[in-house]
Amino acid sequence: MEPTFPLFRLPENVIIEVLRSTDHAEQLLIFSQVSTKAKNLVTSLGVRARKVYIEISDAIDLSVRFGPRSLWGFRFRNDSNDQNAELDINRPMCPNYIFPYKIIQQSTPFYFSEWLDHIRTIFCYTKPPEVSFWPGSERFELESLKNMIKNVTCLTISDEIIDIQSKRILNTFKNLNKLNLYENPFEDTCEVRKLFIQNFGKIRFSGIYSLDDMLLVNSENVRFWSSTTQKQFNQFIKHWIRGSNPRLQRMSLSIDETDSVSRDVLLKGIRYVDVAKEKQLEICRKHKIDSDYMVEIRRKDGTPAVIAVNERRHFLNVHFVVLY
Repeated sequence: MEPTFPLFRLPENVIIEVLRSTDHAEQLLIFSQVSTKAKNLVTSLGVRARKVYIEISDAIDLSVRFGPRSLWGFRFRNDSNDQNAELDINRPMCPNYIFPYKIIQQSTPFYFSEWLDHIRTIFCYTKPPEVSFWPGSERFELESLKNMIKNVTCLTISDEIIDIQSKRILNTFKNLNKLNLYENPFEDTCEVRKLFIQNFGKIRFSGIYSLDDMLLVNSENVRFWSSTTQKQFNQFIKHWIRGSNPRLQRMSLSIDETDSVSRDVLLKGIRYVDVAKEKQLEICRKHKIDSDYMVEIRRKDGTPAVIAVNERRHFLNVHFVVLY
């Protein structure tokens, strides 16, 4: 048996210094479950999470990111021999382990919402968690998940999710700020256009899209994963110059090289000026993009924007950024 140390007999300021020397955040989490005093001590450290993620597949992962290389979390999964049996999320439960460090079976069960609230409290995280759905999530009742998580503003749906499940998820989780939809589940174009006209902060969409779809986008930031043609992009820019897409701040897309890509075709009929190298580097740093060449255009009301083009092996990455 390892020797024990009466930590709580120390002065509070000494306990706090001991906790500050802890290398891993999951140790703080385990300590915070000992008592209300322990929870308050950990909270007082001011350790801040950058992101909280919930990934739903055949299990539920609750992960916390503290930095670019610091990520750990819980996994809740069915512990019975029947792995197809539904995990009852409406009762107190224990996570099976904390990853990526070592397996730890927590002994005290809590409701999932209590685990989430506890983590958000001690690590000073006030935003809603980012939620993603993967194959296997069909075993969970969506309304129960929604009630358990409470507030979802960033939603990701994997391209491996079947269409009917994707539709159910979209019908359940609404009032989103960010949507990542990696497979279009709709056969009816009217249905997917209902997504485009919503005022998301950001939408990422994978699927065929027309010029009309682009003009319906009411989000501030849009990423189209499927490629388009330089002609379609050229037409979109001309519409934007005339006043379309007033909320748009950034659009990113790609153009396949089989489209015989030409700068002259891409910018045909558009008044532009080349952006000086120094200004181009500044814009690239600010917006975290790469650019082989960049031009500036203006909307009819004088609003400036840039088109940044990055040539890749088989396609062009094109970033359209409005400079408010």
